[in-house]
Amino acid sequence: MSTATVSLVEIAAEWRTARRLYPFYSALIREFQLDVPHSKDLENPVDRPEHEVLGRVQQWFTNVDRQVQVAQIRQMLQSRHFGEEAMLRALLLRHLPQDHKDENLREKLDYLLVQYFAAVAPHHPHEKNVTSAEVQEALQPVLGHVQFQQFPWTKELDKVADAVDGCATLAELLDSGLVELGRNAKSGLGESYFQPAALIEVTRFNFRLRLGFFRLMHSDLHSIRNALQELEAMGVVTVDCREAGLGTEEPLATLRTLCHQWKKPFREAYKAGQSFRQLGIVRNILSKKVMAHWAKKAKAASDSAQGIVAPVPPPPVTLEPVLPLPAAKNGDVDHAHFGNLEQLLESISEQLFGSKHKTTVSTVSVGESKQVLASWEVNAFVRGGDDAACVAIQRGVGARALLFESAEKVKRGQANKLIEALECAHVQAAVIQEQVAKAKDRGDIDSAVSLAATSKRLLAVIDETEKLKA
Repeated sequence: MSTATVSLVEIAAEWRTARRLYPFYSALIREFQLDVPHSKDLENPVDRPEHEVLGRVQQWFTNVDRQVQVAQIRQMLQSRHFGEEAMLRALLLRHLPQDHKDENLREKLDYLLVQYFAAVAPHHPHEKNVTSAEVQEALQPVLGHVQFQQFPWTKELDKVADAVDGCATLAELLDSGLVELGRNAKSGLGESYFQPAALIEVTRFNFRLRLGFFRLMHSDLHSIRNALQELEAMGVVTVDCREAGLGTEEPLATLRTLCHQWKKPFREAYKAGQSFRQLGIVRNILSKKVMAHWAKKAKAASDSAQGIVAPVPPPPVTLEPVLPLPAAKNGDVDHAHFGNLEQLLESISEQLFGSKHKTTVSTVSVGESKQVLASWEVNAFVRGGDDAACVAIQRGVGARALLFESAEKVKRGQANKLIEALECAHVQAAVIQEQVAKAKDRGDIDSAVSLAATSKRLLAVIDETEKLKA
């Protein structure tokens, strides 16, 4: 093939890409009123081979790129049908070769690469074992053939992603600082971020966070729907949702409708907007409303029976598979009533060591209730030892379990030790905060993240249980 023929082929390819991108860029200008005129060259149906014309076209794209932010690209891709995979590929091929590598470009590549990977290699919402090889293969059309490279910072990103996997709610994730921690780690890479091999690892991390948001969002929505059913059964019609930026008497029917709308922001990848935080607030409001109802009902039953309490059934919940509770031996404490924290920790350890899955999320029995332990909490029990951070996590889990069990007994109208459990929980929360500070001082990010996540889970149970003291 002659040089002239090759040149014509390249020019034709450049025009095809430009014409594919033009409707999207033109829509950006109209939607966000950008100070860039539309391109007369691209609106002309004739493809002209002159270098001067092609130079004007490329400069026009550059002028739009300088004004467009990633949030605007995200909004446009969500609200219009531009042919997702083909448009994402064209946008990436447009942005990847750019010489001016700044924070704006980094954020755009962050979003476009993870969206492209999700589009061409979809995973199950709970699949978190995404490998670098999978990402490399999926991104080959935009990155080309990339040689694998080891980076020391990938371990830190994996620690953040593992901590996200251990979060139980969106509110817990948003308040944990994990998203900001991951964003700062990527910003700290500087120019090395834009290496193709680094982009593969960054995309794998972003996709894990994306899956984490997906899982937590659906968990919150499921909890809200269950709470709405409970409240409707109680005869409740409206709820005060001012804390979530809604009305003082928000109809339950409106909240159910909003559940469907809250599914849409998921396409924002892992960077949560205000709607995600609102979702978590609504979940807390409804959960507290349900809990207050059961506490009131249990108290009324206790008063009417003058000390002879008929157990009040708790609201129905869906439980994960439970690890078998070890059989009581002669002289052992009755597992239905844990007298102190040490006995509870011993029981949890026995259950975890009896499980085949010693490093994953597990569920253990605590009296008549169940507790879900995150992967790092399971590891703290299995690894054991005298490490202060490890012990703090163990005791934090134990305090959380005791408090939850006491709260469940309150709701059932049974004898409980709620005040003692709350005191224990507050003490352990303070101990964990001390260990978080020490871990940060010595630069142990892994321990600091794990401790902070366990602390958030414990404080959430404390906040819920405080409502039952009245």
